[in-house]
Amino acid sequence: MERWSPGQLQETDPYEFEKLLAQLFRKMEYIVEETKFSHDRGIDLLIRIEHFGLSHTWIVQAKRYTDPVGVKAVREYSSLRYRDHVDGVIIVTTSHFTREAQEEAAEHNVKLIDGNLLAEMLNHYLPEVSEGPQITQISEKESRSSSTSTVLRRGEDTLAAEPVNLGKERFTIMITNKNIFFKKENNGVLSRKENVELRIQVRDIIGIHVEKQHMFLIAGQKQLTVYPLSSKRKDRIAEILDNLRPEYVRGEHLIMSSRRNSSMTILTSKRLVQLDIESGVMNNIVLSKIVGIEIEGGFLKKDRLAISESSNGMNAMKKHFLEVEDIPRWKEETEQMVRVS
Repeated sequence: MERWSPGQLQETDPYEFEKLLAQLFRKMEYIVEETKFSHDRGIDLLIRIEHFGLSHTWIVQAKRYTDPVGVKAVREYSSLRYRDHVDGVIIVTTSHFTREAQEEAAEHNVKLIDGNLLAEMLNHYLPEVSEGPQITQISEKESRSSSTSTVLRRGEDTLAAEPVNLGKERFTIMITNKNIFFKKENNGVLSRKENVELRIQVRDIIGIHVEKQHMFLIAGQKQLTVYPLSSKRKDRIAEILDNLRPEYVRGEHLIMSSRRNSSMTILTSKRLVQLDIESGVMNNIVLSKIVGIEIEGGFLKKDRLAISESSNGMNAMKKHFLEVEDIPRWKEETEQMVRVS
């Protein structure tokens, strides 16, 4: 079982880190309100707990830092207690606090959660469960004997069950906090039952690509698979999957994506992928091997993104061309991910 660690938390995207904190406090039975973005892209949380008519409200400030948090930050956020009329302030960081910061916090009822304590809390309330393969095709024998009651495991809760089209086939998608099941209804002479045709573990989701009428679920580890979905309840399904992001963002996750007909371009935290959804043909470019990113075009030529990939050392290179919307943004995001890869 993989456990949370301060180093792992420091590698988490800032936005996802703050979402993770919201989920943690909800798990601790707090009422959580996510407020507006602050100047450092942090999301301030208001958490409240109510018992027997007594209510306590705290402001939570997220600091995904590698350097220690100093007294200046503690002094700045301690004033929020008086401005917003709350009971106290909690500062959460992935690093640690200086001695001066700890002394300042003690004087102003500011609670500090450093990286070690945060990892301990996450391992207690949101432990990662490692079980089974990433994407499981249910065997015919298992499919005949599977039902909602027998598929779910201990600690697994159903979040939604909605009708969807997966490609051209009709299924019911059942989303739990651990798995996504695609079930198909079979009508017999004397009974009707639902067989599980496909199971995807939540921890192996890369992300979702949402369009006006369709959405695409991207999952896998070494080999990515894109599942085209359509449903009248698409927005509801997308919302639930987005709420599950803290469960899978610790690993490889989606940065941005673009689709043209059956061709999809996917940028994750580890690679750049060109995929033909219908044929499954994939061009996989590891970010650490990208040595150049340019916008090529010119007179009477449509702009496209040129990616240079090292092959067997710097002396041999491959060039890939991407036709995507908003090419400058793709260039900027890809360059940023290459720098941190």
